[in-house]
Amino acid sequence: MVSLKSHYGLKAIVALADAYGKGHIQAKHIAAKQDIPVRYLELLLSHLRRARMINAIRGKNGGYVLSKKPDKITVWDVVTVFEGKIIFAQTESPMGNKKTPGAYINVWKEAEKRMVDYLKSIKISKLLEAVKTGRKTYIM
Repeated sequence: MVSLKSHYGLKAIVALADAYGKGHIQAKHIAAKQDIPVRYLELLLSHLRRARMINAIRGKNGGYVLSKKPDKITVWDVVTVFEGKIIFAQTESPMGNKKTPGAYINVWKEAEKRMVDYLKSIKISKLLEAVKTGRKTYIM
């Protein structure tokens, strides 16, 4: 399951993508538009800034901008900022049973691969388009 951090971080990136090329946007505006508590959003934005996904403009009229074009950022890029590398597959059983058949391990490895591939296939620009049009599903 993806955390609330990833969900809110993705919403913030989409809001910044919507403002891409129009200048910076302040955290309080993102928070209001995306219904995210502003203090929590600021924490998430600092993670995104450290990951070099966004740039911060300091000062009274400062704000945030994407550091790359929205079509160069994927959902996977955002999720890994907050979750790290998501791992379903382990080389041995979580219970320490080293006799776990490879078929079980392969199920989780394949699930992980498909999820990663799927999240890597969704560009932020396409997600923004889907949000604006109300489209609900993605097909790889």
